[in-house]
Amino acid sequence: MTDTNAAQSLSSGVSDLRVPEPKADREGLLLKAGYALAALGALLILLAWFGASGTRDVGEQMPYLISGGLLGLALVIAGTGLVMRYSLARLFRFWLARLLYEHQGQTDRTVDALGRIEALLAQGQGPGPASSADGPHDVGARLAPRRSQPLRARQAGE
Repeated sequence: MTDTNAAQSLSSGVSDLRVPEPKADREGLLLKAGYALAALGALLILLAWFGASGTRDVGEQMPYLISGGLLGLALVIAGTGLVMRYSLARLFRFWLARLLYEHQGQTDRTVDALGRIEALLAQGQGPGPASSADGPHDVGARLAPRRSQPLRARQAGE
């Protein structure tokens, strides 16, 4: 397969790819549902406590504990999970967008700096060849002479 065929195959594969986008209205609805579940669970726990506090008999307190307390605790945990999931998803999306924005700015500054260096070298204002310069920045060039062939990893048997 040639490079052109591989590039065309990749291009057609990417164009056929369909990635569903998350729906903001569904996310907002689930975030609100998480808050509502947590509040409902807390209310059930309070009602169970209020009902169980009216008697000293443990046998009469058990139905309140099971129906109100455990169900309320489960609703609080489920609601908190939904709130955490969708709140963190928003935070991470913002963080990723900010990170991409900052990296793009850094890349632009690097490309500008490399363009200025290239222009200076084209004008002949940069340092000469490594062997003719005498500055302290050329120590590495004197210690490690340039190779005519690039370094390659050896095979296991070599």
